[in-house]
Amino acid sequence: MPIVEVKLYDKRVTEDSVPKIIEAMTNALAESSGAAKEHIQVLVEGVSPKNWGVGGEPQG
Repeated sequence: MPIVEVKLYDKRVTEDSVPKIIEAMTNALAESSGAAKEHIQVLVEGVSPKNWGVGGEPQG
């Protein structure tokens, strides 16, 4: 059972974006791996920029 974890800045995790992200990630993994869509799980998590770092620097 494939599981995809998607972490984004919390402002990008909305009622409108989450279903689109789940659908797109499910379709991409099903197409690329051959896994059945009904076995694919997608977790979408919002993270505050203050808890996110890039290149050793906090983003928030």
